[in-house]
Amino acid sequence: MMAIDNPCNGADWVIKGFLDNRPGILDGFTQDANKVVDAMSFSQERRERYHRNFNILGDPLTYVPQEGDVFLCALGDPFERQKYVRPLLARGAEFIRLVHPLSSVSAFAGIGLGSIIGAYVSLSPDCKIGQHVTVGYGAVLGHDTTVADWVEIGTHCLIGGNVKVGEATRVYPGAIISPKAQIGQHVVVAAGSVVFKSVPPYTTVLGNPARVFNWR
Repeated sequence: MMAIDNPCNGADWVIKGFLDNRPGILDGFTQDANKVVDAMSFSQERRERYHRNFNILGDPLTYVPQEGDVFLCALGDPFERQKYVRPLLARGAEFIRLVHPLSSVSAFAGIGLGSIIGAYVSLSPDCKIGQHVTVGYGAVLGHDTTVADWVEIGTHCLIGGNVKVGEATRVYPGAIISPKAQIGQHVVVAAGSVVFKSVPPYTTVLGNPARVFNWR
């Protein structure tokens, strides 16, 4: 629905469908907003605009891009995102960015292709968001922050200025990262954690202050 709300890329969207290796994944969902029980009193125009009668077009691992196709991957997990996006890229798929109209993005911030920026996100001047990054609702990223490719930033995260976030890292909802921290690649910052110093690659941190956590 975020894409329907967002006339990004210079034109209204025409959603062709979804790629998924589970053909029946949409079975059981209400397709027509007019049929939702106890729904809000939206206008008829709004109800007709929002529908979910999209088809599963194929498996992302084997789908061959057609003329005019453009793509976005809404999976949160960086590893799953890479698993399904890389084969499409290898077959020439064109990915575009999706920036919610209720976000606040500085004219001096950069956002890579394939990235999704949610509502009420704030990107300060000289933020650099890599490719295939997701930034969730209400996250705030300070000036001169660099986020590498394939990163997931959860909802309501606060990331200070001059922070660097490494490739394929996950910052879960509500986490706070203090200014100038260096977060390595493939790091997991647990929900609600407060990071005061740099975190080495392939590490999970948890708590306030955030400390290394080992699931074993």
